[in-house]
Amino acid sequence: MKITLTTRTSQQLSLTPQLQQAIRLLTLSNLELRQELDDFVRDNPLLELEDTQEAGAADGPAESGEESEASSTADEELDSLADWKTSDYSGDDDEREDRDACPVRLADHLRDQAAGLHLAPKDRVWLEILIQALDPDGYLRDDPFELAQSFEALFVSEFDGPLEAEEVSIGIKLLQSLDPPGVGARTLQECLSLQLQELAPRFDGPEAVVDLARLVLQDHLESLASVNAAILAKSLQVDRDLLVEALKLLRRLNPKPGQRFRDQHAAYMIPDILVYKTRSGQWRARLANGSLPRLSINQEYAQAIKQAGSEGGLQQKLQEARWMLKNIQQRSDTILRVSQAIVSAQKSFFDEGPKAMRPLVLRDIAERCELHESTVSRVTNQKFMLTPQGCFELKYFFGSHVGTDDGGTASATALRAQIQDWIKAEDSDKPLSDQAIADRFSGQGVVVARRTVAKYRESLRIASASQRKQR
Repeated sequence: MKITLTTRTSQQLSLTPQLQQAIRLLTLSNLELRQELDDFVRDNPLLELEDTQEAGAADGPAESGEESEASSTADEELDSLADWKTSDYSGDDDEREDRDACPVRLADHLRDQAAGLHLAPKDRVWLEILIQALDPDGYLRDDPFELAQSFEALFVSEFDGPLEAEEVSIGIKLLQSLDPPGVGARTLQECLSLQLQELAPRFDGPEAVVDLARLVLQDHLESLASVNAAILAKSLQVDRDLLVEALKLLRRLNPKPGQRFRDQHAAYMIPDILVYKTRSGQWRARLANGSLPRLSINQEYAQAIKQAGSEGGLQQKLQEARWMLKNIQQRSDTILRVSQAIVSAQKSFFDEGPKAMRPLVLRDIAERCELHESTVSRVTNQKFMLTPQGCFELKYFFGSHVGTDDGGTASATALRAQIQDWIKAEDSDKPLSDQAIADRFSGQGVVVARRTVAKYRESLRIASASQRKQR
């Protein structure tokens, strides 16, 4: 029994590296991929890097939010907590020093912990897939059941059957039990709740503070950016000072648990894709030449290995180098295919701007490219497209939508752009209310509820009509 299990595990390991590498490379941003290639070349003398930079390809530093300074009053504490929800967590000085000095990547940190778990081979492979599916902030954005389905053939061939629903759930729980707390969460609420659950036994304050913080996370997380402390305390029927302590506790949680494992140097948005218009008026996408260094196999080493035969470790290095070249090419081809499909689907955006954005979901592009939705999700994360309209992450072109009177749909991005234009042109003495904006949309045949308008307006960081009038 033990011999059979060992043999199967050995076969799994011989197949896994290529699959793991292909998935990992597709998920990485071009900056992360550059680091990956640097590390790989240092370990493999058969590969050579020639760094090239396309003129005009680099944009300015990517903007990042700054954590608001903690305040002494309840209203200020709530304001800073709202900023904390949408900014990069910085923590205290000791945490920043630990984070900046951390040379380990999130995936490697998680793998080190997983190595100490006594898992069956099938569970270990599933946990590895989940780890590779995490985004740089430590979130599991892919639907885990769809992810399991996309690897069904692998599990059938290696373990005589696909993952059962219970096995999928167990893998998620295993992932979420690892450090850092909150890793593997699907939503911000789940991420913070996992951290609060881990922190609660070590909290040296009143238990009521923890209970209140848990209540705020469960029922009032979305209102933190718009409701002041007095209103929130009254709504919860709690003491104002107790609410302040609960908010302070929440600020100790990290909305981006994977952040400290990321490169802390200023990031530059080097586009993966350039979009241009042909002489015939067609929009086309092409790979940005300067997005990645050129990678090639050292021919002198390769020739020496060929003459020496297959003996020795260099033959394995040569095979690994070929895998890397193949997977890099496959990554580039997939990014280009998805990008061209997006450009074709959003032609009106490139002609007219954000107000002409069409409704688009991952499934639409997946069907056009004959890819799985989870693959499209990986491709569109942290990949940038330089266009005449500006530089955008690929996932910018997807989003929610609302219905129209004729049974069609309208893109949320287009609606936000229209709201912004209307508010810019409004009479400052008579600013447009959310209901007035909803009525304007209704006049255009677009069904938008007042609360939806409010949500879009808040996402644009535009104050309410009463606040705009006071200014």
